[in-house]
Amino acid sequence: MPDAVRHGAVAWTGDNPFIYLKTDPDNEWSSLSLFFRIAASRFGPGRLSLVIEQPYEEGTTATIRLALTDNEKLARFLINDFVAKFVLFRPSTALEDVKMVAEAVFSQHLAGSDWTETADAISDGVQHTIELRWEGLGEAFAVDVPAPESGTGLHEMFAVFRIADGASVTVDGARLPGTTVERPFLNGAGQSAGMAISETWVEQ
Repeated sequence: MPDAVRHGAVAWTGDNPFIYLKTDPDNEWSSLSLFFRIAASRFGPGRLSLVIEQPYEEGTTATIRLALTDNEKLARFLINDFVAKFVLFRPSTALEDVKMVAEAVFSQHLAGSDWTETADAISDGVQHTIELRWEGLGEAFAVDVPAPESGTGLHEMFAVFRIADGASVTVDGARLPGTTVERPFLNGAGQSAGMAISETWVEQ
């Protein structure tokens, strides 16, 4: 009988949905947004909502680079050891400019095939809110991505995905410009937003 146990350490396990938007389908991504709901990791459980606007341009005061979390150590681990290695984030230095706000409060709303994750936090007396919304989520499918092909190149990755028909990102009441676009994906092609549910990264 094959060995059913993966013997590498579990770096983290949880949910990791994504929304990548473009204002022009022929140009670079206008924003990259991720959400993490971690059930277990070396830093414990926690959540992180991350929005990077204009990821391939030098940051300005008008550009959003915002992270809201309820576990700052976990959030920094996820950003430094995982997000920074994901293929769309590798050409960008925007993660160096992220404003991290801790003690965020999170809520979730599910309605049919739509899914919304909201994070609220206060920094220096200023209220920040990130709302990530996925619309028309498709059928679930499972993947097992070997380490050489995974986002880090160091971890085997297991997950269940549901690709969305569309998505939106709203920060502090203002909806970010852009829409999802079709791109190559693990099961062929799909829009650039979806849910990664029960995602687990195992060190090799």
